[in-house]
This record gives sequence, C-alpha cells and structure tokens, in this order.
Amino acid sequence: MQMRIFLLIFLSILIFNPEVHSQSLSPETTVSILTCNPGTDVYSMYGHTAIRVNDPSTGLDAVFNYGVFSFESPNFIYRFAKGQTDYLMVGQRFSSFIPEYEADKRSVYEQVLNLSREGKIKLFQALLENAKPENREYRYNFFMDNCATRVRDMIERNAGGTVRFTDDHPTKTYRDLIKEFHHSFRWIDLGIDLLVGKKADQPVSAYGQMFLPEYLQAQFANAEITIDGNVKPLVLETRTLVEYPNTKLVSDLQWPAIFFGLLFLLVTGISVRGCLRKTKTDWLDYWLFGLTGFAGLIIGWFTLYSEHPAMSPNFNLLWAFPANLFFAFIWKYKKWRSKTRFYFWIAGVLLILSFVIGQQFNFAVYFIIMTMLVRVAVNLMQGRKLG
Repeated sequence: MQMRIFLLIFLSILIFNPEVHSQSLSPETTVSILTCNPGTDVYSMYGHTAIRVNDPSTGLDAVFNYGVFSFESPNFIYRFAKGQTDYLMVGQRFSSFIPEYEADKRSVYEQVLNLSREGKIKLFQALLENAKPENREYRYNFFMDNCATRVRDMIERNAGGTVRFTDDHPTKTYRDLIKEFHHSFRWIDLGIDLLVGKKADQPVSAYGQMFLPEYLQAQFANAEITIDGNVKPLVLETRTLVEYPNTKLVSDLQWPAIFFGLLFLLVTGISVRGCLRKTKTDWLDYWLFGLTGFAGLIIGWFTLYSEHPAMSPNFNLLWAFPANLFFAFIWKYKKWRSKTRFYFWIAGVLLILSFVIGQQFNFAVYFIIMTMLVRVAVNLMQGRKLG
C-alpha cells in the first residue's frame, strides 16, 4: 500500500480550510475511487487505493488518502514489527497526487461512483470528519484494516444507499493473494512466508479479498447500489488517468530456492564424501543448527509478541526450532555428544512433521528442511555405528 516517509499534510493539504468545510457540493460533483498499480519499491508492491472528490464548479479536487505514515515516528521499526503501526488519513490536492505516480510510472485508474447528490454530500462530509486531526489516525492491519479496506468501508457506510458486492466460494488464501504481487520480490516473499503463519492459508471471501487494491477495483466494477428501491451499478464510468506497464507482471528468478537448492546439494555432497572417507563434517551441524535456531528466535518473537493476527500459529518453528541454537553450542563439546545425540531424533521428528502439518511453506524452505534431514540422517547413522 502507499507509504510515504514525509507526511503529506505539510505538502498538499487543502481539506481543512474553513472555505472547504463550509462549501456545498454542486450537482456536477463526481466521487470516484482511484486505483494505483503496484510499484517497484517494496512499500508499493501491492498498489494503492484512494477516494477522489471533484467539483469543477467550485474548483474543489481533493484526494483522501488512508495510506500515510512517517518512518520518523518514535520506535517505528519496533512498532511495525509488533503490529502497532498507526496510519493517517489525509487529504491532498489531486494535482499533487497524480504526478507521484507519473514519476514512478504507475498506472492510475478512476471508477466514478453512481451516487445520488445526497450520497455524495454524505460521503464528503464523512471524509471531512474522518480527516480531522483527532480522527485521522488508525491502527493499521494489512489483511483487515488498510488503505483499501478503509475506502471500501467508508463508501459502504456513507454512499446514501445499500451497496451489494458479488461474492463467491473462496478458493484463494491470504498467502495466495499476496504472492501474486511478489514475483519481483523473491527474497521479500521468503521473509513474509517465514513470518506469516498458518492462518494466512485460510480461504478468503471475495469481500475479504478487497484488502488488495486490484481486487477492490474488480469488486466495485461488479457491485450494485440500491437507492430508494432502485438497483443500479455502483460504478458509473471507468477512466484511465495514467497508464504504464504493470510491474506486478515482471518476474524475477526464484533466487531463494536456487540458493538453498545449491546449499542442499553442497551439504549432501560434503556429507556423503565425509561418510565415505570417514572425515569430520560436524562443523556443518554447528552452522545449520545454529542458524536455524537463531531464525527460530526471530520467528518465535513475531509469533508470540506481534499483534498481526496472521503471525500465530507459525509452524516454521518446527524446522527453525529455537532450541537448535542451544544445541549447536553443546554439540561442539565431544564429552557431551553421547548424551545429546538423542536430539537428532527430536529434530528429525520435527522436520518430518513440518512436511505434513498443513502450513504452506516457501519453496526454498523445503530445501532447508531436506538439508537438515541430511545432517540428521548422517548423525544418526554415525551414532548407531558408535553404539
């Protein structure tokens, strides 16, 4: 969703002038949804949604934007990790909104809403109220409460009629949906898959899918509104304001899978060679168990302490078991090996469980699991020989 380092309030705010508060919308006013394509930066990879109110008779042309925050907020990184990020809704001039997307070469589409004049005024007044300093801040939740869902909810509640969206049998999960936008961000995709847990693999209704701007645009295109008993399409007209190739369609190589696939082959080769030549390869265990244990501490922190609802439960902790880090240190001391070799049985069971637990892992993770299983098998075979 759209995120900016510096708040737009100080650059292009026009909504809070007394003249705007007091003016009434003319019959020529249009209210529309702006849908912006994904960009090439991480913060823009899902696209953006905003509401435009345009009254040519009075010169009012404002965009209401729910996707504003500042990296300079106190403890921003920590609060973002914990799911305590606060976003703002601000108003800005349309003339300052469009150039941002032209500069980034991102398409912008406009859906003009089929509202009555009373509905337009009601929605405009609700937006003005929401944009007041005491009302504009909200607790951001990527799946449930973001710049797109706020637009949907505001229109649904204040359109001056009953809005009905088409629904279908859910077949896509939250993870399926966001992965459609990750083709140019393979390492980010891996990181998200590591932190987002099993709840993200639940099917999402068509209504719920509107947390993504492109899906909101598609739903509004087929939605209906009932005003005084008359049913009509919610969208009166769709316009293309700016058009460039969609960066969502650009795909990069599966670098994480390639990297960990090569690592699997390397570890397997070293392990087999070590068994045949009876050379020590236990240094692999220090690194593999140490690094997966460290990863487990990070994943475990998000699982336990983050307020993001999709973080828990997270069965990546089966292979990235935090105790692996402690075991890696103990395993370095030969005098403890006879008493701690049983840990490989525990690790083996957890690794096998990770294949059948039902959470969708990143493809690269399966190479990590297989790499760990190779080391488990080698150590259990050596343990039997020692026994």
